[in-house]
Amino acid sequence: MSLYYKNFEKIELLDEIRLNKGIDKMKAVFYGLVKNSPQRAIKLINDENLQFISLFLLQQEIRNSDIFTNLSVRNKYALELTNGILLKDSISTQRFSSGYKLDDYSALKWMLETGCIDDGFNDQYDEVLDTAAIILAKVYKDKNSLRIIEEMIFNRYRKGAFIYDLVWAFFEVSDSENLNRIAKRLRSSNPKDVELARKFLNFIPCIGMNSKDDPVKQYQGSLKWIKQNWDFLYYTGETNLQTSIPNRYAVSLEAKYIQKTVLNVSREISESLSEDERTYLNRFKMLDDASKMCLSDCSSILYRKSKYRWSKWLQNPIDKQIEFAKKLLGDYDDKNSR
Repeated sequence: MSLYYKNFEKIELLDEIRLNKGIDKMKAVFYGLVKNSPQRAIKLINDENLQFISLFLLQQEIRNSDIFTNLSVRNKYALELTNGILLKDSISTQRFSSGYKLDDYSALKWMLETGCIDDGFNDQYDEVLDTAAIILAKVYKDKNSLRIIEEMIFNRYRKGAFIYDLVWAFFEVSDSENLNRIAKRLRSSNPKDVELARKFLNFIPCIGMNSKDDPVKQYQGSLKWIKQNWDFLYYTGETNLQTSIPNRYAVSLEAKYIQKTVLNVSREISESLSEDERTYLNRFKMLDDASKMCLSDCSSILYRKSKYRWSKWLQNPIDKQIEFAKKLLGDYDDKNSR
């Protein structure tokens, strides 16, 4: 995994021993310090530069000694959360993942930022990292962690490892930049990256899971589509537990038709509507899906070109709107296909 997100300027002694001489040697050194120089052991384990995996690997040695009470707030939180996860103690895990405490947030950030380097160490370790990612995303709405989560998802997918919990956490923080980052994977030289990006972005018209189109062309089309439709997109919450091909986002055709921002989760239009706008929407809702799609696309194009023309168009009878929309979209498709 690339380390662009974390620059370890100083390697802590326990990490250095683990990296250069192995896990068993690190455990032996730490056990010896606990027996003969407990204050030194406490200082090392509480070092701010320690990487989470070292604490994870030394948890048994810590619990079998008397130094637990002398652990830093960060380490106590991390170990208690880890213990709850590994023991499948949902009550304990929920207590330590309730959120909204600065110390808890800092501990979770440390767990994920330093722990992701060793993602894939074993199933238990990955489960702890997944939980830290979920809490950061779901409870703290931490957008800064998304880049790390994305990297972990794609690295695991290349190896055929479990990704579903991380994917859920990633998309729970709804952000247009998330989709842009996924779209950039279409330019990857790794076919697995392109494959997964297409699965995630299958709700975008120019993307198809079995598409043979040029990925770079799809990337360019995806960025343009996301930019044009973001205000009208809502998060569906669909996951792989519900369907093999979830559509994680969908466009509110009603919001796009009258060019109003849609609330991401409730799917409701965020602004109050005028009496005329309600009338327009009531007519629109009576149409078939194909006509709705046609009108909403036309509305978006007109709105970007001229708000005055767009407003006049909305005032037309619905059949006249459809007639104009079909002609405009035909001309628009012909122009963009040249």
